[in-house]
Amino acid sequence: MENRPKVFPTAEQVAAANQTGAEIAKEQEEIIMSNQVPAGEIEAADEMARRTAEQLRLREEALRLSNKDVVQEVVSPVAEVQPHTIKSPMENLKPQMTTSRDSEISQISQPQMNQPYDIIPLPSEGKLYKNKKGKIKVSFLTAADENILTSPNLLESGDFLEILLNRKVLEPELRYKDLIPGDRDAIMVWLRATGYGEMYPVTILDEDNKPFDTEVDLTKLKVKKLSIEPDSEGLFDFVLPLSKSVVKFKLLTVGEVEELQRLALFLKEENNLINTESTLLLENQIVEVDGTRDKNYISEFIDTMRIMDSKKLKNYMSELDCGIDMNITFGTPGGGSVTRFLPFTVKFFWPDFEL
Repeated sequence: MENRPKVFPTAEQVAAANQTGAEIAKEQEEIIMSNQVPAGEIEAADEMARRTAEQLRLREEALRLSNKDVVQEVVSPVAEVQPHTIKSPMENLKPQMTTSRDSEISQISQPQMNQPYDIIPLPSEGKLYKNKKGKIKVSFLTAADENILTSPNLLESGDFLEILLNRKVLEPELRYKDLIPGDRDAIMVWLRATGYGEMYPVTILDEDNKPFDTEVDLTKLKVKKLSIEPDSEGLFDFVLPLSKSVVKFKLLTVGEVEELQRLALFLKEENNLINTESTLLLENQIVEVDGTRDKNYISEFIDTMRIMDSKKLKNYMSELDCGIDMNITFGTPGGGSVTRFLPFTVKFFWPDFEL
């Protein structure tokens, strides 16, 4: 829209014209009054001023309608067919802008097949993916990737990690949102260790909750593999202790987790009295109950599940999770030790960043 020739005056120009006309009329009135002309001439002048104001009003209305028609013609050619769908020019432009942005992100997210790479093992051993690959090709971070890591728009939107991993994972059938979180974390750690060095500086709280600076050797982090073998569909079985019902469930992918988080946030904003995350998680993970895969049946089953069955099932799901063990034991300055969850700070992908 910015490139369209400015054929019609803007609202500011129309307003200026109105103001000028009003000032002229006022000046004429003051001149007439100062010369004390006959009353008939005064009335004629008033009538002229009124007509001038009316003409300016009609001109403004005509220009407004003309501009509106042009905007609708340029923005939405189907306005006559579906007038109820047109809310504003910006509403109609949003899908086009989103499509353009998605297309640009898709282009820069393509795997960099011509780059040097290494083959790294996945904590899941590929057992949850269709290709069943336990080891995948991942290319090293390059100077071009730093453009991604230093782009303010991508950092603000949170798209940088998805773009980065899609560029680095050289498996066209395995994209960022297809990964389970544990495999994603393992790839992130490998990229950081091979790109910026294996030593990762962190600030940890000691026994007295006082912060101290230390480092973590990323190559020494322990890997948690799947403790239970999934079936041919990548699903796991569990018998609920009280109801004795048999449920089949899956581990969620990164894409599913992100979608679930957005849904949970939306529902929380709609109704902040009830936290629905617990049942949402089960509804997205449970695939089958006693041989039935009907979603409505499963949803009703979860709502009426006894709380002990629910807790035991979620504990079992948590034990099956695989990835990098982020619980690290740190030596403290006082000679003791504390176990803390490894924090991911700006120093992870931006080691030169100064707070």
